[in-house]
Amino acid sequence: MTRARVLVLVAVLVALAGALAYGSQDRSGPKQQTIDLTPFRAQAGLDPCPSGISPELPDLVLPCLGGGPDVPLRGVPSGVPTLVNVYGSWCTPCQEEMPTLVEFSKRAAGKVALVGIDTVDEPRLALLFARDFGQKWPAVIDDDKAVLLRYASGPPVTLFVDRAGKVVHVKAGPFRSLAELRADVRRYLGVTV
Repeated sequence: MTRARVLVLVAVLVALAGALAYGSQDRSGPKQQTIDLTPFRAQAGLDPCPSGISPELPDLVLPCLGGGPDVPLRGVPSGVPTLVNVYGSWCTPCQEEMPTLVEFSKRAAGKVALVGIDTVDEPRLALLFARDFGQKWPAVIDDDKAVLLRYASGPPVTLFVDRAGKVVHVKAGPFRSLAELRADVRRYLGVTV
């Protein structure tokens, strides 16, 4: 091997070692302080989280946004038809559909439950979002967006879960009107609201 090739090989090995060393460093910066969510939870006033949603959801246990016990998504369903809305406070289409969901929740009380899955969001901002829009239904926090990625590439996405906990329909994208949402609930869950 010529001297030039040896020098090139050594340079490549040094560069590779440097890249590996750089890649293994913790560059996450200073750790964020834990924020006390108690006042934000009180302002939002979310309903308590369910003990489970559907045996067809990912096998995850997620924290309840409003406080209280963590929720095993595959836990025993409530026996009430449920809309599971995957959203984020940062998501513009989610912001646009929230008034429709709020109005629907008022009309559907006792007939169809709602559960939110807040994805890749800061809990404080999600609680302020709930407060500002009047969201009262429970929500869980999915920082890893595992539920979202199973059903769509981006929020919002709404799962229609029947009384037995079966996911009977998945709608990607926002609801544009209360009439559209009511029609889908009638079509997929057999409930008139």
